[in-house]
Order: sequence, then C-alpha cells, then structure tokens
Amino acid sequence: MALLTVLFSIGVFVFLLYAFAKWRQQYWKRIGVPQLTPNIIFGDGFLLHTGKTSIKEFYEDLYFNTKARGQKFVGIYHALMPEIVIADATLSKRILNQDFEYFQSHGMFYHKSNILTMNIFSLEGEEWRGRRTKLTPMFTSGKMKMIFSIITNKSEKLLEAINKCGTNDAINAEDLFKRYTTEIIASTAFGLDIDVLNEPNHKFREIGEETLKPHLLNFALERIFSRNFLGSIGYQAIASHIVEYFSKVVKDTLSHREANGIERKDFLQLMLQLKHHGKINENDRVDENQKIKHLLTDNDIVAESFFMYLAGYETSATTMVFALHELALNQEIQNKLRNEITEVIEKHGEITYEAVMDMEYLDKVVKETLRKYPIVPVLPRTCTKDYKIPNTNVVIKKGTAVQIPCIGLHSDPEFYPNPKIFDPERFSVENKMRRPDAPWIPFGDGPRQCLGMRLGLLQTKVGIITFIKNFHIFLDKSMTVPLQPQKSIFLYHPVEELLLRIEKV
Repeated sequence: MALLTVLFSIGVFVFLLYAFAKWRQQYWKRIGVPQLTPNIIFGDGFLLHTGKTSIKEFYEDLYFNTKARGQKFVGIYHALMPEIVIADATLSKRILNQDFEYFQSHGMFYHKSNILTMNIFSLEGEEWRGRRTKLTPMFTSGKMKMIFSIITNKSEKLLEAINKCGTNDAINAEDLFKRYTTEIIASTAFGLDIDVLNEPNHKFREIGEETLKPHLLNFALERIFSRNFLGSIGYQAIASHIVEYFSKVVKDTLSHREANGIERKDFLQLMLQLKHHGKINENDRVDENQKIKHLLTDNDIVAESFFMYLAGYETSATTMVFALHELALNQEIQNKLRNEITEVIEKHGEITYEAVMDMEYLDKVVKETLRKYPIVPVLPRTCTKDYKIPNTNVVIKKGTAVQIPCIGLHSDPEFYPNPKIFDPERFSVENKMRRPDAPWIPFGDGPRQCLGMRLGLLQTKVGIITFIKNFHIFLDKSMTVPLQPQKSIFLYHPVEELLLRIEKV
C-alpha cells in the first residue's frame, strides 16, 4: 500500500510538472506572439544546446523563417525560459537606439563575488552608465594614435613569424593572428610584453583560450536563475584559478608602476589615471564633491582589462581569418587591396595611423567581411521595463530576453543583394547612399555599441596589411569552401583553422 502511495505521488508530481511546462511554453501564444513548437525539455533550442548547430545557423534560420511568414518577431523558449527574436530592421533599430531606455541590459551574469564578471559588457543600470562614462575617453582616435606604435611593433613580429614558416608549407594563419592579437592586448590592457608569437604555449594565452571555451551548463544556469541568486550561492561563472591569475597579473603591474612612478602609453595607464584622478584628460571637469564616484578600484581595472582581452583577442583574430579567406578566394580584390596599401604607404613613407585611415578600400574590405561574417551573430538584450511593441498590442515584460540576429539582417537580400557574394564595393559612398537604411551592426548600435570598436578595427587592419603588403595568399587545397561555422555558444567562428599558401611579393 505504501509503495502504491509513493508511486501515485510521483505520478502526480510528474503530471503537474509536465502540465506546468506545457503551460509555461504557451506564454507567447497567450499574449498574441507567434511561436514555434517547443520541446518539453529543451524548448526550441535542442539543436543549439546539444551542439548540433551553431549560433549563427540557429538565429539566421529563425530570422528568415519568421520573415518568410510575414512576421516581425517570434517567441521561442530555452527550456522553459521565453525569449523573443526580432526579424525586422526597423524594430531592431528602435530597440538598440531610440527605445534603448527599455533595453539597457545585455542580460549577462555579473556579481561582485566573481570580479572578472564586473565589466562594462555585463554591468547594467547606473553601474554600467558610470563605467561607460569613465572608459569612453580611452577609445578616442587620439588614444588609438597613442598606442599605434604598440600595434605596429607587434605586426613586425607577426611578419617575422610568417617568414619563419617559409613558403613551402601551408601556414596556419588563424594561429598566427591569435598570437598577434594576444600580444597587443597583453601589452595595451595588462602592461605585459610577452612573446606569444615565439612562444605559442605561453600561459597567458592558454588561460585565455580556456576562458573562451563554451560551457553549456553555465549557459543554462545563467538563463534559468537570476544573477543575484547565483551570486548568493557562490556560483563562479569564471573558474577561480583564472580569476586569481588575471588578478595577480594586473595588480602586480599596477603596484610596480605606482611604487616606481612608471608611466607607459597604454590602456592600463589610462585606467590608473581614472583610479587616482577620476578623469583621463586634463581638461575634463570632475565635481570634487562627486569625485569618488568617478574613481576606478583595482578590481574594476582587473575586470576591464580582462574584458578587453576577451573582446579584442578572439573577435579580431577571427575577423582577419574570414577576411584573408575571402581575399584568397578573390584574387582580383586581393590585388586591388595590395595596390592601395602600396600606394598609400609610399605616400606617407611608412605605416602610420594616418596611412591606415587613408586606406579606403581596406576599410571596405573589413566592413564587407564583418557584414558577411559578424563575429557576434546575435545581439543580446534584456527588457529592463515593460515595453509595448509599436503598432501592436504586444508587451514585452521586464526581464524578458530579446535577441537581434545581425547575421540575418546582414544576409538579407532586401538590404544586400546577392548576400553570399563578397563585394567590398557595397560600402562605397555611392552604394551606401542607395541603401541608407541597410543595417550594419557587427559592433552593436546605440548607447551599448562596442566601446573597443576602434581598437578592434585598427589591429585587424594592420594585421591584414602585414599579410597582403608582403605576400600573395592562396587557400591550401585542404581547405573547405565555404567555411563552416563552429558549433559554439556565442561567437561565429569557422570550424577549420585557416591554412594558407603564400608567395612573397
């Protein structure tokens, strides 16, 4: 009898759980939002969460399937958690710009118990606003000029590393680019002159690689539970040994500079100015009564240095991979770019910041690369207060995840005819005027647009110049065309490393 009671209780519990799940997965339908047919366990993300599709493919398919049905948005579920995906350029622009006050959060986990998460990408509300105000002056064109010598120094080392590979065998361009960007970020954000281009297994790089590995369990936990709850139970989004390593690197460097009065032209020095003075430029005015609000702590500097590493290392390296892949496939475009690089450098006498800015065709090549291959293929937002979608009766409730698939917008023939064709001339002045509303948002848009965009573009352009100025490049015969996306959680990354054959110019 007792066994029957237990079995009955279990059966009732399972039934109630099933009924709750089915009810929960009808949320979008109840409020008048079109939705898919979710799986009772995984929701609509079975292929994504089991690693059977990439984030690029998942959201690109959602975008085009939704648009094909004449809809501007669709509701989906990750397990039982509702999310709305936008498939309309005008609505996407509103969310990112004029209606930003309703969508100020990225919806990422952050908590003071895990200091590396307390960075500008994850913070929200007044904490984010204050940090953004402090850090914005670090990324002006003037500051890019300041660190340009660091980038060119690393590009010279990149050229040496390429030459060491020789021209008889295929070279792994992706590996070289990752080492190149690692050295730039280590130098500018951490004050470290490490030699990753000659020591590919350097600990700094290994720990960074470990950090970027996708963690499905973390992804699920951070979608299901609130950040305050996770923080209160000691959840660690980033492993403690990684936190300890990066904290020690930054704090040791800060202590050394402060104790010895050392100054260096890098981002770490600029953050030291914020720590001590609450401002970067001498002409910036800071209300002395409010000065404490403008100061950065050592932990703040650790978090921002770490985020600069994550944001600048993988994304720029991968952009260069996609760019060189297309240039190897399109020899005419490659030759045109090489001619411009040669002419501009001859005009300036050397590779300067101004010379790079003068390379208009290079700018088009990079923009077209990021159009076709946005490294962050979907822009995450979280609704921070109830929002009524214009011209509808639909209200997105506070706390709801919102996804804007820039991979869909960038691949939409309505804005970019023949979107699979690599054509830098899409970004000529004349062509941009013909399609003024065409979305190009690889760095996001609006108040939360990527703060390090200038740095990312600059190190990417210099890396491409280093290859194309000195070598004719061709794809190795082993490479797959087109490149297939890796089944990862957040970034658009090719599943294969880029193998090139090179001939000296």
